[in-house]
Amino acid sequence: MNKKVHQKQTLQQNDITIIGAGFAGLACARTAAAQGMKTVVLERKPCPGANIRTTGILVQEAADLLKLPKHLGRKISGVRLYSPKGKWIDLNSPGYSFVATDTQGMMRWLADQAVMAGAELRCSQNVSLFEQNTDGVVLPEVGMQSRFLVGCDGARSNVARAFDLSSNNHYLMGAEAEYEGIRGLDQNRLHVFLDSKLAPGYIGWVVPGIGISQVGIAVRKSHKPDLAAFEQRISKLFDMGQAKVVGRRGGLIPCGGVLKRWHTDRVMLLGDAAGMVSPLTAGGIYPSLELGAEAGLSISRYLQGDLSHPSEPLNEIVPNYQMKKLMRWSMDHLAPPNALYDLSLGNPVFQRIAQVLFFHHRGLFSAEAWKEILCIGHSPPEVIG
Repeated sequence: MNKKVHQKQTLQQNDITIIGAGFAGLACARTAAAQGMKTVVLERKPCPGANIRTTGILVQEAADLLKLPKHLGRKISGVRLYSPKGKWIDLNSPGYSFVATDTQGMMRWLADQAVMAGAELRCSQNVSLFEQNTDGVVLPEVGMQSRFLVGCDGARSNVARAFDLSSNNHYLMGAEAEYEGIRGLDQNRLHVFLDSKLAPGYIGWVVPGIGISQVGIAVRKSHKPDLAAFEQRISKLFDMGQAKVVGRRGGLIPCGGVLKRWHTDRVMLLGDAAGMVSPLTAGGIYPSLELGAEAGLSISRYLQGDLSHPSEPLNEIVPNYQMKKLMRWSMDHLAPPNALYDLSLGNPVFQRIAQVLFFHHRGLFSAEAWKEILCIGHSPPEVIG
């Protein structure tokens, strides 16, 4: 594109322009705007939270970081883990809980927080053209020039392609339905299903949310999620007689770990666009919130001349996911047969490892994690069914 067509004085001048109003983009925008940066968020959807592709469950650390209003979330204290034959165990961790959310309401609240901090939010903006010059990045489709560009535009990022950054190549494929009227569902548990046939490479789930129940499944990309078969399976455990579907969604979940090349001198990727998602659990909300906020601060410091590059503080906290990438490889290539899942459910070591993976952000290398694995101070859960 001819750069001379876009005269500098006709372009809106921004300090930071963020593509995508997801968790990472809004966290970055809120922090950057609070630092006095002229911050603009461009979202292709008609409003924040429209056509969401996430279950929206917050782990304890994300809930603590976010401080979500009470009416937008509901605490869930434990996990009920099911074997392929329908046996189950209840897993808990003292003082730890998850939060099921009104996900659309949560995204609108996050957007409001960013706007109140001073960010500008523009929706229905599908941006795909970018030009870099000595002053930053030009976005000719929206008539803007930005000193710094942040790509929070999902697993198949336009920003990544435009600036020759790394791209996600490893995915899980998920599908989820929202139900009203499921009965017999323990409202204080995340219901998690192990099944190598129905959910190869990942799990199935039923989440008692706010006014609805979320029923979903994810599989490694070489397979397709058979949500109908999973719904048939759970109908044997819960009363689905008066249940009705009120919404459906699906999409790709990056599971290859943080991308090797996720920033340049004027551009940075965050969230799914940067592969900042756990390869094992597919959890991406907490790193999006944490790293998005830190990026907003570090980019502001960079533009103010206090840092040589905004990635410097982030490099210290971006997870490398080495152990989880190894476990992801094993789930993809050494998937256990269902008979082994059925046998393992009653094994105390398997139970404790499962407990550590479901609860806490600390991972398998901490002393506290191994204390739980070795059952120090805990009784093993009882297998039911």
